[in-house]
Amino acid sequence: MVNDVPRNQAIEKSIAAMNLEGKTVVEIGSGTGLIALLFAKYGAARVITCEMNTNLAAVAQRIITSTPYANRITLINESSKAAISKGLLPFHPDVIFTETLDCGVVGEGFMPIADDITAIAGPQSIVMPRNVRQHARLIESESLANLNRASTACGFDLAALNEYSTGNYFPVHTELHRHRFLSETTEVRDYTYLNCQEASIHRVKATSTGMINGVLSWFSADFGGAILSNEPGSGSHWHQAFHTMPDEIQVEEGEELSLHIDDGGFAWVTRS
Repeated sequence: MVNDVPRNQAIEKSIAAMNLEGKTVVEIGSGTGLIALLFAKYGAARVITCEMNTNLAAVAQRIITSTPYANRITLINESSKAAISKGLLPFHPDVIFTETLDCGVVGEGFMPIADDITAIAGPQSIVMPRNVRQHARLIESESLANLNRASTACGFDLAALNEYSTGNYFPVHTELHRHRFLSETTEVRDYTYLNCQEASIHRVKATSTGMINGVLSWFSADFGGAILSNEPGSGSHWHQAFHTMPDEIQVEEGEELSLHIDDGGFAWVTRS
């Protein structure tokens, strides 16, 4: 992540475009301390950042302390939930920032963190990212599907391993695997940390005849001044999310199907 130059530039551009003079910022997920430092660099009067990983919090503190901005940054080694319960995070800050996203949006605790942000946000609080749109396509790829299942090897049946297969999704570099898309791109959900919309069922049409081995999804996160995306071919460190399915489906070109991805990232594709 820290070597993802487009990511770093997009976030810095978004922060630099803000009027931060005299403002208080709360960050959930300090990481290396980079984002807290950017807010301080561009004028925030006070930055409170929390990180629940003790080792990472220690590293971030060392990095922050080595800069001229240390006197404006307070790092708390707690989860956001614990920090709120202990009264360590201010209510109604001017800005709330989090980058607790994974390739499929929800895997790093999007929903619990949305609850925490809702608990401290005021009417004028700016939440970054402002929204996270999830996009998806039906995909045919034995290569991707086989990353998550076993059959036989050297004449032995290894299918018992499938008891531990991933049930929702896992990160993939799509371009490294032979694949064929079987639908156009569908925007399946618009995630926001405040008043997040419910997951819904979408109608999709097969653009080719083939076997649906799974659903590929990616996001575009709007930070205000710039948009980050892990779409196929983007080179993003987030990769894309390959959502497994209980049963693969043979489809004909033009056939209509229903697509649903729930709060846990589980995907269902069914015939209408």
